[in-house]
Amino acid sequence: MPLTIGFVFDDTLDVLDGVQQHIVTIGEELRRRGHDVHYLVGETHDSPVPNTHPLSRNVMVRFNGNRMRIPLPAKRARIRETLAAHDFDILHVQAPYSPFMAGRVLSAASRHTGVVATYHIASADLASRVGGRLLGLINASTHRRVDEVVAVSQVAARYAEQTAHVRGVVIPNPVDVDKLAGAARAARRTGPSSSEEHLAVFLGRFVPRKGAELLLDAIAYGEAHDMFPEGFHVKFAGKGPLLDECRRRAEALRTPIEFLGFVEEEDKPALLASADVAVFPATGGESFGIVLLEAIASGAGVTLAGDNPGYRSTLLGDDDALFDVGADHARVLADRIRRALVDPDWAQALHERELRLLARYDVGSVADRLEEVYRRAIADRRR
Repeated sequence: MPLTIGFVFDDTLDVLDGVQQHIVTIGEELRRRGHDVHYLVGETHDSPVPNTHPLSRNVMVRFNGNRMRIPLPAKRARIRETLAAHDFDILHVQAPYSPFMAGRVLSAASRHTGVVATYHIASADLASRVGGRLLGLINASTHRRVDEVVAVSQVAARYAEQTAHVRGVVIPNPVDVDKLAGAARAARRTGPSSSEEHLAVFLGRFVPRKGAELLLDAIAYGEAHDMFPEGFHVKFAGKGPLLDECRRRAEALRTPIEFLGFVEEEDKPALLASADVAVFPATGGESFGIVLLEAIASGAGVTLAGDNPGYRSTLLGDDDALFDVGADHARVLADRIRRALVDPDWAQALHERELRLLARYDVGSVADRLEEVYRRAIADRRR
């Protein structure tokens, strides 16, 4: 039976970071299945999806190693009007959430509406853990309105238990495997032919925990020890406060390094597909590894990831794909990149193992499990 579903998210849909990608990807799949999908969000001016209902103004803050937008107090009358206009069967709130927007939506929700909360976060430091516990206390009354709890990983599930004292089922982030693979194939057909070989690609924000500097350390180590094959070169994609510093460091290296800046969503599959090695050296604060799966689905030769709990969980503990981000990271990562480029049997075996992960995370499989959660939440409400 088709449902009317409202994704509740304090942040904007003007940019597609991790949580935005999650709700847009799963929302489009649910729409394909006949459900009426809406987005009750913070300040948004250019949403990529229909049925977007901005409910608050937002301000930028720093939290958990990221810059993020939090809502100013949303008008309760506007929330009530939106809820009344659509008679939602399900409200699916992205957690942790603000009491000023999502919390107010939960307070105003009809008692017949099922409520699901999905936790996305992993603590990056002590401040984020303390802040999370404080937010859990503030939201305790509205969180009692939640019928079912979901976490995108065991890491996020631990955060939910530690901060909100709730337990839930783990349902991972979704990846539209067919869409990514199709976009990469189309780019190869229509784009200029390329003879590039031995290409490593970094895609992410230039902030300390995403590890762009660790990759530069590995490149410098590999140069000093003559580890990389002829033609080895690197592309960095993204923006952030460390970008200028990384550019300065790259100028001192012999390896050809290109900084692409911000890459649009539609251009990411082609970039990742061009990589012999896609490298994501995040040091921590990751609840999941959606970018790893995007690289695999797009057709990167080998995807390598920093060994933090979120990435280890996503890659099911594959030690060939994971590398230590501790004191010896430069040597370890340089050696792993070299092996991916000069040992085709090893690289192919890892590539095939990574491809087998995709069925677990494909949006169709994730949507099946989420629909079951929705049915339980609705049944609980309508007994």
